[in-house]
Parts: sequence; structure tokens; C-alpha cells
Amino acid sequence: MQHVESTLGPDVPIIVWSPRDGARFSLDELAAYLAEVKDRISAQLDENGGVLLRGFDCVHTSGDYQKVLDVVAPDLMDYVGGTSPRKVVNGRIMTATEIPGSYSIPLHQEMSYTDNSPDRISFFCERPPEEGGQTTIGDMRAITRAIDPKVRERFETHGGVQLCRNLPLPEKVASRPGVPKTWHEVFATDRREEAEKVAAKSGWRYEWLDDGSMQLWQEVRPTTRQHPRSGDDVWFNQVHIFSPVSALKWARLDGRTEAADRLARALEEAPQLLDHMRYGDGTEISAEDVLHIYDVLLENETPVQWQKGDVLVLDNILVAHGRKRFSGDRSVLTALIQHAH
Repeated sequence: MQHVESTLGPDVPIIVWSPRDGARFSLDELAAYLAEVKDRISAQLDENGGVLLRGFDCVHTSGDYQKVLDVVAPDLMDYVGGTSPRKVVNGRIMTATEIPGSYSIPLHQEMSYTDNSPDRISFFCERPPEEGGQTTIGDMRAITRAIDPKVRERFETHGGVQLCRNLPLPEKVASRPGVPKTWHEVFATDRREEAEKVAAKSGWRYEWLDDGSMQLWQEVRPTTRQHPRSGDDVWFNQVHIFSPVSALKWARLDGRTEAADRLARALEEAPQLLDHMRYGDGTEISAEDVLHIYDVLLENETPVQWQKGDVLVLDNILVAHGRKRFSGDRSVLTALIQHAH
């Protein structure tokens, strides 16, 4: 082995790979080495949930990151239907998010509100932030055990969860609370008929509202998902992000007072224009249960401080990710990995 393995702590489900004895790698040498040991990477992702390549000092740009991905995760996917604002950087490599640094991001598994979620997700630190901005990590096996069994039972009894979104026109975004995505961004088109085709193909119900926005009901999803290799059945949804009551708590914890006030007014005046989640049978989820889920995830997050050139790969079922607030410049890129299980 040309690398050594360590951990970030007893409760962090990530194995850190670093060069053995300070060995130096060129980018081509690292790619060749990773090709030799990619089965070991895959096995560690299935068992632990994450692998962090750190200290190799040869991954500097999105092109370098792509070369690493070509070896360890050659089958990348697009972000059609995703909720976070992102920019394409290179091929299917994107910015991790365009959500401002004044926002934290709660733990979540990528696109767990759709049937087409990635099997794994990768991140690359091009520039670490000046202050804050750690990526948070959560072991979903431990988090699932921490959720009140009665709460889990209620979700299962009511047939899972469904995300309902309101996707505005670009000129209406500034008037909405939070950081909403337009239907142009979600469907990568400015033509209604094209957006309708993608929605229909995905099995999503939609309605055009008088203000030009699209009301979109995505597929009903189970609340948990079983890992196909480890067999672990873990919590797998984003009810704690898309329920207005938890979004309000999130804004207040971040200190985003103005955003919290706008959200509170929208809840009173136009709740139909806010993203929300319901049980799969269409009934409302209680605020108490939503906030219980939010609190469990918050209590189980572990911050990981970025170093320049880090490449992180996570199993998207076993490990959730999020972000701390930050100030200054921060550049973290991401890629969504399919057909890995």
C-alpha cells in the first residue's frame, strides 16, 4: 500500500487516506494507484460510509478532480429535479451549492425526495473558507436508532412522504422566502412543454398557477431505504428541510431574523407558495414530529474541516452531509455518482 489509513474520530464514519511516509504523487500516478485499489475504496464505502483523500497535493482544479472521478466514480449523473441552486463547472461537476454563507445546511442525503437519488456523492475542496464552512457529516445508522420509534411508526403507517414544491418564475424569486429554485433551473429549460415532459417522465404531478409558477408534487417515497450491500435500513428523506415549521427554526438558529420573519408571514398569508412535505397518504405531518427529526439530525452532526485539495466520497444512503455557515471565499465542488451499488 502506498497510503496510510486513519479516522477523523470514533463517531465519524470516514476513512482518511494519506500518502505513506510523505510520498509525493503526480496526478497521473495518483489516478493509476486509485485504479489499482478502487475495490478497496468501494468496500470501505459500503462498510463505513466515507473515504477522504487528503494530503496528496496533486488535485488542484476541477479538471484534476474529474481525473480522480474517472477512476473511482466514472458514472456521474445530472441534477435534474434537484432543489439546491448549483452551477455547472465542468461536465457533470458542479458547485456544491450557491446557497449563501449566511445559511447553514442541515444534514441530508442527496435527492432523497426522488426515486433517482445518487448512490454516492463526492466533494472536492478547491479553496477552503476563511472562517467556518465545515462540511457536516452524520452516520445515518446511528441517527435512525436515535429517532423515536413511535415517530417512525407514524411515518410508515401513513405511507411515507411526498414533497410538494412551488417553482417560481426567475423574476419572482426575490419576493420568495429562502433560496427557491425556478422551474427553469429545475428542468434546465425555459419552455413549459419541455418542463411538462420531464415531469411526466418522472411521474410527477404538476399545475401551472396564475403567477406563472409551477406547483409540483414529486413521487411518494418511503421514509427509509435499505442499503443493497450492507442491508442497513436507514432514515432517508428530507422532511426536516422542506417542512415550513423546521425551515423557520433553521432560519432562527442561523440568526437569519429577516428571513425568519418573511417565512412566518408567508406561512400566514400564502402557505401554498412554500415548499412542504406531507405523508404519502396526503395527510399533514405534525410539527412535533418534524421538529423531533430536525433535532435528532442536528444533535448527530460532526463538522469536518476542509483542507485544500481534499476529495471526499460518501455513500449517499449511509452518510448524510450538510454545511456550517461561513464567511469569506469558499469553493467546494461536487459530483453525483450513480450505478455504484
